[in-house]
Amino acid sequence: MKMLHVVVSGLLLAPIPAALAQPHDFDAVVSAVERRYDSHADRVPMMGFVSFCAWVATAGGVKGMKVAEFDHLNGVTDPADLERVVSQTLGSEWQRFVTDRNRNGELSLIFAKPNGANMRMLIASYEHGELDVVRLEVNGDRLRNWIRDPEGSARHHNYTGDESGVPD
Repeated sequence: MKMLHVVVSGLLLAPIPAALAQPHDFDAVVSAVERRYDSHADRVPMMGFVSFCAWVATAGGVKGMKVAEFDHLNGVTDPADLERVVSQTLGSEWQRFVTDRNRNGELSLIFAKPNGANMRMLIASYEHGELDVVRLEVNGDRLRNWIRDPEGSARHHNYTGDESGVPD
């Protein structure tokens, strides 16, 4: 009987170290930006509910959304420095997917990392002293279909609208 208790306890407690060891990449990026630029991010309230709505609306295609906004990130004198902070904080597990810089100092970054059958994405968009950081998880099959055929994927995604893909 004692052995059964030990086995059951072990099975119940086994996921805890794994959960504690999971990387909190979004939180790490937000904290690194806060420290580097002596600023504070506003977390979007009710993101759990928004994430659930996205999951329902996309039939499981998008989940795990988190959003942080820096409204007055005035310490950024060189967007390349911000790019380094985000990239170094994420580490080598994350692959740069998109980098878009322009002459006005605007910067958009998208990083991706496989997470089982899904793709985890972190998006950072900096423009005129404002930074938005978004993390979400996308169903791998749906992402693959969208990359192959973005128009067809949008047109056939549970819409009952006309050919434009706009819902009725």
